[in-house]
Amino acid sequence: MTSQVSSGRAIKVQNNLRSIAILFFILFLVMVGFGIIIPIMPFFLVELGGNASILGLFMATYSLMHFLLAPFWGRLSDRIGRRPVILIGLSGYGITFVLFGLVSELWMLFAVRILSGAISSATLPAAMAYVADTTSEDERSQGIGLMSAAMGLGLIFGPALGGGLGQQGLSMPFFIAGGLALVTWPFAYRYLPETLSRTGINAVADASAALSSRVIASPLFPLFALALILNFSAAMFEATFVLFAAHRAAFGPKEIGLLFTILGAIGVIVQGSLIGRLVKRFGDMSLIKAGLLLSAAGLSLILFAFDMVSLLLAAAIYNIGVSLIGPSSSTLATQYNDQGQGTSLGLMQSFGSLGRIIGPVVGGGLYELSIFSPYLLGTAIMILTYLVIRLHLHEFAISPAGEGS
Repeated sequence: MTSQVSSGRAIKVQNNLRSIAILFFILFLVMVGFGIIIPIMPFFLVELGGNASILGLFMATYSLMHFLLAPFWGRLSDRIGRRPVILIGLSGYGITFVLFGLVSELWMLFAVRILSGAISSATLPAAMAYVADTTSEDERSQGIGLMSAAMGLGLIFGPALGGGLGQQGLSMPFFIAGGLALVTWPFAYRYLPETLSRTGINAVADASAALSSRVIASPLFPLFALALILNFSAAMFEATFVLFAAHRAAFGPKEIGLLFTILGAIGVIVQGSLIGRLVKRFGDMSLIKAGLLLSAAGLSLILFAFDMVSLLLAAAIYNIGVSLIGPSSSTLATQYNDQGQGTSLGLMQSFGSLGRIIGPVVGGGLYELSIFSPYLLGTAIMILTYLVIRLHLHEFAISPAGEGS
């Protein structure tokens, strides 16, 4: 009997590891696709008659679709299960990237971008909810951290792949990214089991509907607001840092590429291997508060940076802070709403997308007034958020999922 129990546990662990590995690769592919367009899309748009303003609108379109539809996909994963929603997102992702490679008019490019953003927004909340379903509370931060690391790796390899393949033709990177997703689909279909039983789906759907009807009144709203703040700050940083580095240290594409590759590697290390051990020792809320202070420190140090070493140090400190906040806040959202996790994470992604829509606009406008303004505002926001959490959100540091007071 003991040997049968041990064998059953071993099979369950093996299945979980296989599922996590498939999810890791899916999210890696999604972010490869997101990053692959960075070095080629400006040229692609110009070739189709676009300009800088149209490029900004094009980039915002993707975040807008995530803002509008991520909650829907999260609710759907609570209602019909995680697996079908993940498969929908993966298939849509593959098909739309193949379509990107086939467009010949600017309006077609926007149409495919809207479709891509709408369908790909299914993947992240369902995948994160899948991890939450298959991990214990002690392991959840590490599991979500691994998914974040997968996305970080995608953002490292995506631009490099796009730049290299773009030399062979501007459509080539899209065909490669889409083909990889379509090749992955049969493996996900075969080896990715559903994590919710029929009874579980019914119970989760009820909780999902309740959460959706009272977003602002929900106890999770502070975490949704944190996602908005974090992504707003990150988008301001991303929208202005290249210009800042070029102005302060005469950085060109080579130096910028090297710096962002190093930052991406740091994020992967923190989220992929360190965060699980840090959570076990300090707890998720402690990491969020530490991340806010580190982010504020990094943004303030950017004001005094003037060469590769100082810029890298400041940006690395900021990046470490952001890497601590993201997985920990997602973990708390699943722990404090142990039913309807897809809806919780979908809403969190939606709030994050709203930050990414507003951030570049505000950051760009402030940068025109003063190159230091975006980083001063970011520092102030991080410190203020830390103080609010420290003074008013004690409950998130106590027991999860409604246990305790």
